[in-house]
Amino acid sequence: MRYLGWIVSLLWAQSLGEAEQALARENYDRVLTLTQQILSAKPKELYAYYLQGQAYLGQYRQAEEDDPRRSLLLRQAREAFSTALAKNPKFPFAHIGIAEVELLEKNTDAAKSALSKAEEYGASDVKALIEAARVYTFLGGKFGTDKATLLLSKAKSKDPSNAAILRGLGDLWLQQGVLELAIDNYQQATAAEPTNPENFYKLGVAQMKAKGYREAAESFRKAIELDPSYAPAYRELGEIYYLVQKYQQAKENYLKYVMLRPELPARVRYATFLYLSKDYKTAIEEIRKVLQDTFSLTLQRLLGYSLIEDGQYETGLQELAKYFEKQKLERVIAKDYAFYAKALDKSGQDSLAVIYYQKAIEKEPSLAAELYPEMANALNSLGRYKEAAEALQKAIEKNPALTHYYALGRIYYKLGQAEKDTTYFHKAIEAFSYVQQKKPDLVPVYTELGRCAAMLDPESQEGRAKPHYEKVVELASSDPAKYRNDLIEAYSYLGYYYYNKQDYQKSYEAYTKLKELDPQNAQAAQALPYLENVLKRK
Repeated sequence: MRYLGWIVSLLWAQSLGEAEQALARENYDRVLTLTQQILSAKPKELYAYYLQGQAYLGQYRQAEEDDPRRSLLLRQAREAFSTALAKNPKFPFAHIGIAEVELLEKNTDAAKSALSKAEEYGASDVKALIEAARVYTFLGGKFGTDKATLLLSKAKSKDPSNAAILRGLGDLWLQQGVLELAIDNYQQATAAEPTNPENFYKLGVAQMKAKGYREAAESFRKAIELDPSYAPAYRELGEIYYLVQKYQQAKENYLKYVMLRPELPARVRYATFLYLSKDYKTAIEEIRKVLQDTFSLTLQRLLGYSLIEDGQYETGLQELAKYFEKQKLERVIAKDYAFYAKALDKSGQDSLAVIYYQKAIEKEPSLAAELYPEMANALNSLGRYKEAAEALQKAIEKNPALTHYYALGRIYYKLGQAEKDTTYFHKAIEAFSYVQQKKPDLVPVYTELGRCAAMLDPESQEGRAKPHYEKVVELASSDPAKYRNDLIEAYSYLGYYYYNKQDYQKSYEAYTKLKELDPQNAQAAQALPYLENVLKRK
């Protein structure tokens, strides 16, 4: 009978060990299944309640902030820890679990009280000291850091070769941003326990934070080599490939992660990765599959974004409208408004687009440089040129890009035409001249300068536009196919200008070039026969 009891105890220990392993691998459903099996047969196995509570906390952390299940998961975690506490008020792990719940609920004093009891009742238990140190690390600040350091030192004095202590020290330094020491402790853990993939996984996380992507990738691959089912390692390896722009390898690793963890949080992350890597069609397909089974605000938002990026503007508007219906107003972000504005703009709903561009900028002023030019385009389409010019001026204040100056010049030109006010042509020349100074080989800017100058000299008597159009001819003649329209405009002006100045030879030459570029050009067809007769008579 004693032998049978020993075998049963061994089996329970193995089951608890398997549950601990599943917890480290973020396989929370497996943890809950195992602990439920253990507790059904052995309800006094208090550590099983602790693992169960930790699984609920893991699911809580992975859930979206707006997921109504979050409050339930936190409550279930507290219930698991409280059940263990009711069975044994001096069980240290129950107090550790309660402390973690209190911290998540921002009850700092209650968390400290629970941790103090955990220290008292777990003073001789190395595992309890390590776990209490983990929660103190989570608490942060000088108090939490000092306490975590003290407890890990105590644990190390009791069991110097315990790799979990080294991992705990690594976590502590990682939380403080001291990456060199975090990496050092994780490396010591891999040396002390070379067959545990968790050591290599944590080492990889620290190396990744230190931007040592090659080393981090090697650590994650080692974790996978030790345990091909270690899902978090595939996820982080996918992140590294994404960061170094190896999108196919990133996608492959993320897909393995989702296959191992088909739960919603993993699929949300996978869909987010697809969107970020600009694989919009695959992202749309994946998101629609998930939304068939459950609703996720994050995925609903990403569906709208992906459709808009894919050019499906009307459908994107519909999906973002569903998102706006369910999202709390205070949780709508500027990017939501910006994407909605873009889709409205592309769908020809310019008036509404302007409203939503403004909403996005008001929500997040840092987007002004990016969105004011888009707003200006929409205002331009509406013929609201003064407002468009104001929007571009604001964009230039944030980012003096040449494209903004160029667009501003074109708006001022239109304003001059619409308002019949030459002041705006001078402003347009000022904007185009800035571009010309910075980019003296840009052919179209000379065309624009020529147009503006011509509006200030409508009869071409002063020849204000002449030097600009001559520059067009000089620069554009090397590639007449590319700059055909610019050259047509330049030769049209020069032909007329020289005709007015009675320089018929140059006028004839300009109109001849114009006809070569545009054989059906009416102006050249009318001018050339007359000029030929004039030149023959001379």
